[in-house]
Amino acid sequence: MDLSVIVPCHNEESTLPPQLDALEAQVWDGDWEVVVVDNGSTDRTAEVVGERMASWSRLRLVTADAGRGLSFARNAGVAASHGRMLLFCDGDDVVADGWVEGLARALVDHELVTGRLELERLNPDWLALSRGASAAAPGPPRFAGTFAYASGGNQGMTRALFDRVGGFTEGIAGAEDMEFSLRCLGLGVEVHDTADAVVHYRYRTRAGDLFRQGRTYGACRPLIARRMKDAGMVRPPRFQGWRSWLWLVIRLPTLVTAHGRANWAWVAGNRFGHVLGSIRHRTLML
Repeated sequence: MDLSVIVPCHNEESTLPPQLDALEAQVWDGDWEVVVVDNGSTDRTAEVVGERMASWSRLRLVTADAGRGLSFARNAGVAASHGRMLLFCDGDDVVADGWVEGLARALVDHELVTGRLELERLNPDWLALSRGASAAAPGPPRFAGTFAYASGGNQGMTRALFDRVGGFTEGIAGAEDMEFSLRCLGLGVEVHDTADAVVHYRYRTRAGDLFRQGRTYGACRPLIARRMKDAGMVRPPRFQGWRSWLWLVIRLPTLVTAHGRANWAWVAGNRFGHVLGSIRHRTLML
C-alpha cells in the first residue's frame, strides 16, 4: 500500500465526523487507507467510526487502550497500518482539500514533511487571535527559535524513517512532535515545509482547558532543551521567556474579555509548565 493516514483519538465523538468527512473527500491516485486509533475513549468515538466503515472501504478502526497519549496511539496506528508513507492528523481538526495529495507529493523528495495550520475556520475571532499569528505563519514551526519541527497534527514521513528513528517516544505529552523531529535531525533528516497541505486547527475554548494544555506543552520544553544539549546543539537561553512573565503582569487588565482570558490562560499555563519541567528534568528553562 502506498500511504496510511493515522488519526489518534480520545473522546472525539463530537469533532471526529467533520474530520472524517474531510478525509473521505480527499482525492489522490495512490492506494491509501485511513486508520483511526481509539485510545481509550469513553464516548461514542468507536461507534462513529464503525458506522462510517460500512460505506467507506478505506477506513479502519484500531483499538489501543493498553496505554495513553498521542505517542502511544500514533505508534499503535503505524503498527496496524500498511502504507510506505505515513500521514498524521488529529481527530479534533479538519484537513483542507488537497491535504493528502500535498503531503504525498512532498514525500516524493523528502523523508519528513509538515504543512500549514489555518486558525479562522474552526475558531471564533477572539480565540483565533489568542496566541498571535505564529501558529499560522509561513514556514515550519521552530522550537524556541532553534530547530524546525513537523507539527504533530499535520505531518508526513516515510515508514522507513519512522522505523529508523524508532517511532514516537511514549510518555512525552505535548512535545512528542518536537522530540521526534530532533531525533530525525540527529540522523541528518530535516523537516520540509509545504504550503500545499493545510489543516484547519481547533483551539480549546475554555480558559481552564487552555491553561492545562499550555502547562502540558510548557512542561516538556525543558526536556527538549536538555536533549539538544546532550546532542551537542546550542540550546535556547535559560531565561529566554522572561518577557512572557512580564507580559502576564502587564496584561492582567485584559482578563475582563474572552480574548484576554484565553490569551492570558495559554501563556500562564505555558510559563507554569516551564517551571514544572525545569524541576522535573533538572534543566532550567524559564
